[in-house]
Amino acid sequence: MSSAAVILAAGQGARLGGVAKALLKTRRGIPFLDQIALTAREAGATRIVVVVGPPFGVEVAAHAGTLGIAVIENPAPDRGMASSIALGFGALLELDVADGWLWPVDHPDVQVETLEVIRAAIGTHAAARPVCDGKGGHPPLIRRSLFADLWRCEIEEAGARSVLARADMIDVPVLDRGTIRDIDTLDDLEVP
Repeated sequence: MSSAAVILAAGQGARLGGVAKALLKTRRGIPFLDQIALTAREAGATRIVVVVGPPFGVEVAAHAGTLGIAVIENPAPDRGMASSIALGFGALLELDVADGWLWPVDHPDVQVETLEVIRAAIGTHAAARPVCDGKGGHPPLIRRSLFADLWRCEIEEAGARSVLARADMIDVPVLDRGTIRDIDTLDDLEVP
């Protein structure tokens, strides 16, 4: 079976003044969505889905189409990130994939080598997440055995965190600050 990636891009980018984060440019000048898709594919993901929502869903979906990325629409992303995770992993249940990266679009700077380290470390665990400077980061790698639980995570008190907290998840120490560098504000765009 192959690998997949679920990219969460249904937010409103409110702290950035109301922009589609997926279409923001990295320091290398490529949109976040493009960079994440490229990194995921280089690390072996053969199926990529992006979860989009208003007000930028149409624009992000159109761009995703040019990249060969499947689009899942979250009609009410204001219900929280768990609603997007549920939709994304629900879509993976229908695919013949062994595992999937859970990847918020505001983490475009993760290195391919980091994903390879996480994949090598997961072993028989149900999930593996990068940890840098003592902080849990993104994207965690999720085995198929957890897909159905994530599909139902919206009913959990703490969403996907509840599912992952009780799962057999290993923390994988990495040096890649891109795993913990989440871009939420204009200042975050400036920090390397």
